Amino acid sequence: MTTDIFEEQMFVDADTLSSVDAEETKNLSSLVQQLNEVSRKVEMCEDNLKVLKKEKQRLSMETIPELMDEMGIERLDVDGATVTLKPFVSASIPTNRRQEAYTWLREHGLDDIIKNDVILSFGRGEDNVAGSLMGELEERGLHPESKTHIHSMTLKAFVKERVEKGLPIDLDMFGAFVARTADVKRRKS
Repeated sequence: MTTDIFEEQMFVDADTLSSVDAEETKNLSSLVQQLNEVSRKVEMCEDNLKVLKKEKQRLSMETIPELMDEMGIERLDVDGATVTLKPFVSASIPTNRRQEAYTWLREHGLDDIIKNDVILSFGRGEDNVAGSLMGELEERGLHPESKTHIHSMTLKAFVKERVEKGLPIDLDMFGAFVARTADVKRRKS
């Protein structure tokens, strides 16, 4: 019985192919070629964009700040733009140092940036249980999943504040990168 259905499908497909117009096939082929060409150009543009972004980062975070430091200036008006050196901070705690970082924050009374998410999945008909408190959940034998984290923008602001105030911080433990960047703003004409 399955063979009959398969054979019927083959005949339907064969009938469909015989009714395909040669001109439509050429048009389809041309469109597929256009799509391939556009896809190739998109890929080239994306590769070029990566190169440009790296060059932008090199100029704004290395070359210009280094030269401005040599010149002993923090701000300069040039070519219709104002260039100002500003601090740049990036931070993301490495997974293998997360507990160490959380312990350090707690020991120094800085754990207000640590967030705790409690996640629990309920089955059908357990809407009433979902509204219960965490203690009640444990008493009932349910085991919620707990996740401790620090929001990325909160971590970045925390590291920036510590660095700017000269307070102690282990940049490696917090996966932090601190630099100065050239901020260029065009003057409005």
